[in-house]
Amino acid sequence: MRPNSKAMAVVLALVLGLSLSNAAFAASRDLRVAVIGDPPTLDAQWTSAFLTQEIAWHMYEGLFTLDDKYNAVPMLVDTYEVLNRGKSYVLNLRKGVRFHNGAELQAEDVVASLNRWGKLSGYGKILYRNVAAVSAKSKYVVQIDLEKPSSIVPMLLAFPNQQTAIYPKQVIEAAGAGEIKQFVGTGPFEFVEYKPDRYIKFKRFNGYSARADKARGLAGERKALVDELTFIPVSDPMARVSGVQTGEYDYAEQIPSDLYKSLSQDSSVRTVIVKPWWWPMLVLNKKEGAMANVKVRQALLAALDPRPAMRAAFGDPAFYRIDPGLMFKEQAMWTNAGEGYYAQANIEKAKKLLAEAGYKGETIRWLTTQEYDWSYKIAVVVKEQAEKAGFKIDLQVSDWATIIDRRTKPALWEVFSGATTFTPDPGVLPHLDDSWPGWWINPEKNALLDRMNTELDMSKRLEIWKRLETLVYTDVPFIKVGDYFLLSLQGKRPKDFQGGPFPFFWNVSLQ
Repeated sequence: MRPNSKAMAVVLALVLGLSLSNAAFAASRDLRVAVIGDPPTLDAQWTSAFLTQEIAWHMYEGLFTLDDKYNAVPMLVDTYEVLNRGKSYVLNLRKGVRFHNGAELQAEDVVASLNRWGKLSGYGKILYRNVAAVSAKSKYVVQIDLEKPSSIVPMLLAFPNQQTAIYPKQVIEAAGAGEIKQFVGTGPFEFVEYKPDRYIKFKRFNGYSARADKARGLAGERKALVDELTFIPVSDPMARVSGVQTGEYDYAEQIPSDLYKSLSQDSSVRTVIVKPWWWPMLVLNKKEGAMANVKVRQALLAALDPRPAMRAAFGDPAFYRIDPGLMFKEQAMWTNAGEGYYAQANIEKAKKLLAEAGYKGETIRWLTTQEYDWSYKIAVVVKEQAEKAGFKIDLQVSDWATIIDRRTKPALWEVFSGATTFTPDPGVLPHLDDSWPGWWINPEKNALLDRMNTELDMSKRLEIWKRLETLVYTDVPFIKVGDYFLLSLQGKRPKDFQGGPFPFFWNVSLQ
């Protein structure tokens, strides 16, 4: 009996040890998030990589942010005034806001940060093309003077991607023309340690100055309700899934959507559908080739039936939406102005338009990639629809890097598969720019865009955008296919996590 008793004692000790270990993990106040890889940098202004942004906005804040309806509202700004008929913005900063190094936020920090952001960020460059001066009027007042009126200044300053992160002036000066290496912000979490391929660790910033207004989306009061926040690079999606199931991770992003039904039945996790996200589109070459003829473009739009295309690409209807809006339904500037032109699935109309265009079966070179499998699947389905109408399609499949290169050369293609990310305002949609690949040069478009971006009344801006969206559907510079969404996974411990296209973990506690 004695040997068996010893063996039993060893087993009991192991079980007790595991129980104590699990209990200690359960009592941990460290919220652990599995992300798809290492961020290229923790300098939020340096890159547009979403992986950097979703980590960095926990420690950096901007002058404005987005509320639960994706409107631009103040964050580090307390109040602001729009003067000189939209040509001057006076920003009154919140007083008593502290950086993680203990220094108080002042106007000189904002001016230095904005000037750097204006050189590095795509949205910063949009704003700074119109900037006459950015100046500190006093310790807590910054003024932005513009060459011409603009209504989109708050939105450009609010959008989280490659955001207007406000750094201490000394940190910017120390970085010079290079990346920020001192990770100092004003956010609810402060930087602790970054070990590549292992983790990025933050802790609660006890000196944080929260806004007094109610939390709504990214806006309002922010509270760090956990002691530590750790982002862990996990490239294998199945490892992210199993990690949440076992409790190793509290949240994991970008889970294969074909696991949705099985995970929905797993009581150890909660599925999170991330919406809105992106919408796939077909970009048409308007500079040369067959697609330079508007009736040929209209024919392809008439032939499109997005339902089978989106079903082939995304499977479960929970992950796609058939909708004509070039803004998402969740946004204030959504409109269905293109409804009469979208999802026509009218092969006979497409044939008629091709005949009127004088189309003689010229080859349509369509660039797509299997690196984004949904892109390829959509192309295969729409190719079949187009060929029924009389198009001759040459589907050219390559890596995405090759498409990025070839799409800048109008002699090499007629169509390429693309997608647009969540964009804060129609006034800054990149594919409306004359120089964007596809080259939509249209005086009416430019006049409407200029009017919309200078109009301060939001209801009038919406009416202008309806006219511009209708023009997109009649001149057909590109064709929207549909909206698509992502799947993420949450464990049992997080409480009050909101989800959405910009995941954040302030105001989230652990059960």
